[in-house]
Amino acid sequence: MSPSRVTTRHPTSGEPDFPAWLAGLSDDTLVRLCELRADVATPPPASLDVLASRLRLPASTARAMNTLTWPELLVLSTAAALGADSGPVPLGAVSGRLGVDDDEPALRAAVGTLRDLALFWGDPAHARIVPVTGAAVEAAPVAAPRPGEPVGAGLDTAWSGLSDRALGVLEAIARGRTPVGALGPGASDAVRAAAAELADAGLAELTGTEDGEVVVPRAHSLDRARHGARPGGSSLLDVPAWAGPDTRNGGTAKTGSTRKSTSATRVDASGGVAALDLLHRCDALLATLSVHPAATLKAGGVGVRELRRVARAAGVTEHELPLLLEVLAAAGLIGVGDADVGDTAFDSVWAPTEAADIWAARDRARRWAELVLAWWSMPRAAWRVGAELEGGGTVPALGDPIGPPAAGERERVLRALSRLDPASDPGDALLPEVVRWFSPVWFSRAGSRPCTQTVAEARRLGLVVGTTATSAARLLVAGSTTPDSPTVEDLEPVLTAALPDPVSEVIVQADLTILAPGPLVPELAADFALLADVESAGAATTYRVTEASMRRALDSGRTAAGIRDLLERTSITPVPQSLDYLIEDVARRHGRLRVGAALSFIRCDDPTLVAQVLVSPVAESCALRSVAPTVLISQARPLDLVEALRDHGYAPVVEDTSGAVVALTRPAARVRATPSPRAPRVPTRTATPTELRAAITAMRSADRVRSARGGTGSGYTGEAAIARLHEAAGSGTAVTVSVVDAQGRSTSRLVIPASVTGGRIEGIEPDSAEAVTLPLHRVISVADLDPTR
Repeated sequence: MSPSRVTTRHPTSGEPDFPAWLAGLSDDTLVRLCELRADVATPPPASLDVLASRLRLPASTARAMNTLTWPELLVLSTAAALGADSGPVPLGAVSGRLGVDDDEPALRAAVGTLRDLALFWGDPAHARIVPVTGAAVEAAPVAAPRPGEPVGAGLDTAWSGLSDRALGVLEAIARGRTPVGALGPGASDAVRAAAAELADAGLAELTGTEDGEVVVPRAHSLDRARHGARPGGSSLLDVPAWAGPDTRNGGTAKTGSTRKSTSATRVDASGGVAALDLLHRCDALLATLSVHPAATLKAGGVGVRELRRVARAAGVTEHELPLLLEVLAAAGLIGVGDADVGDTAFDSVWAPTEAADIWAARDRARRWAELVLAWWSMPRAAWRVGAELEGGGTVPALGDPIGPPAAGERERVLRALSRLDPASDPGDALLPEVVRWFSPVWFSRAGSRPCTQTVAEARRLGLVVGTTATSAARLLVAGSTTPDSPTVEDLEPVLTAALPDPVSEVIVQADLTILAPGPLVPELAADFALLADVESAGAATTYRVTEASMRRALDSGRTAAGIRDLLERTSITPVPQSLDYLIEDVARRHGRLRVGAALSFIRCDDPTLVAQVLVSPVAESCALRSVAPTVLISQARPLDLVEALRDHGYAPVVEDTSGAVVALTRPAARVRATPSPRAPRVPTRTATPTELRAAITAMRSADRVRSARGGTGSGYTGEAAIARLHEAAGSGTAVTVSVVDAQGRSTSRLVIPASVTGGRIEGIEPDSAEAVTLPLHRVISVADLDPTR
């Protein structure tokens, strides 16, 4: 979006030199180029001319620009504004326009990246771009600096003189996806006056387009609106202050590696606390789905009504449930299929798989690592669940993927945070600007919502604390640029270090809660999971002892004396009297009623208690019948009868045929995950450096053979022909297009292409000025116009 062009294009401005320049590069440089722009090397080009043509295709150029950071895009835009697509532009002119020295490290780094991507080419002392790149820059979300715009003290003066309304308009434009504000028919007079004020102050430009008048902020005012005032000596290419250490909490007390190490350790520890809460919620959700699987919609996925039911049963919020379900599904811990829970059969439900039992028995770091890797690569974005679909309805959980690839969004957002200082914490307000700085082209399409929602998910996974990436997140990002992605074994040591050390002592409190100041050692965790219910999890876990939880412990074979001994042995405080009374009361009543199978029966030594049960609502609901003063029989299953008695205040236990107490639990649903009927997308394989080097050797050999045979190289075929047509359309150059008709006859037309889209070429014939439309699939070759014609 650059209205600041200072030169015009010349149709044949040295364009044939690009293939020659490419051929003159070293093999190492070409390998690096093909690694950075892998799309041009797959499949291997037949010659360097074909490689040059692929590099100049609009789609390949767009992919390359999608990888640029804001400084790199700004340098490219500045070179384009100076006419680099018409001829070489001295780098000194680019640095002068940007207001930096020629040897500025940020400028040299940006130029180096642009050359590595072949977006800059030619003499190293100059900047030069091909017309396709110039056209892409004009549509990019960037504003190049203009001569005479306020900078430094002049910018401070102009800024201080703005009204609040003008500042609001400028900041609103700056926070948008693209640095352009449209003044449509509905714009108020106040907004138009604010836009005029910005233009009068030299901080923006008012220009007309086909869609009406627009406001385009100047480069320096745009930077200030996004990142605040820069300190002296800082340029548009320097990373803003939010990338450095956070000094709000004494961040300047330590420097260097000590500060970074301390900050990283603190952030990792906070991530470990979030992980403990995540594991607790996943355990609760798996337990719920084991008894009450989630039904699927006819169109696939889990609907809103079912999500609400599962959330209530699992004790989690409806907002966090989609993420938990998606992560568990991606990790293979839940699957869709038919399942049986006791005598009840379920068709097409989401329930835990057999792998969930194995996962639950593993140590915490391993379980966390498996969830992290599942989230990192899962194809669906949980935060999109509930969004409205174009055809009506909403996005279901565990349905088909909707929107852009979610894994790519996660990689971009976490990569941006990982490039900041470990001690930095920009905050939620600046988070979109952080991502925009490192991925401006992607941000212009996606907007801020994927950034904020992805970070919210990463916080729940323990990968981001505030807006700071943990060591685990940095490891994931670093591994995404290598052929071998991080594995569970790679992550486990990092996550183990982040988790708090397990403890073996608790604090028993008078309100019947038990506080564990950290995660309990495995054997104690199992004991307290029976004795009490988890009320809150995190760095410290709060358990609450209730009659139901006490009965659960007694049902499992624990005794009142054993429970007292456990509490006295592990508590650093005396066991309160209120808890002692609860243990004694529940143990006294526990087991007085005995339930067996008739389908089931009740027996009790106290005829009065049996008579009391016989006249209670349980007698009707469970079809109780007296067969003796101390024995009742029922048509309900033993577990249903026990639960009904407990719901009405009784404390029965279940006994086997020998009279021994046994603990009954609801059968757990398990499904075998059925493979998706759709064929999985096979990712494109990236060529190795050795393979790229061999391909480049083959290309050079093919060029030598063609040269020995007298090839002129004036004709283009295949991908090279399409690339040449795009270049001709961009520069207004006449070319000879050879096409074949339905009968196989070939003809040639002299055409000045205007556009190459929709499978056809549209242009004019220069001699007659007639409009010409040619089907692209019938083009067999394209040749440059004979200069002698």
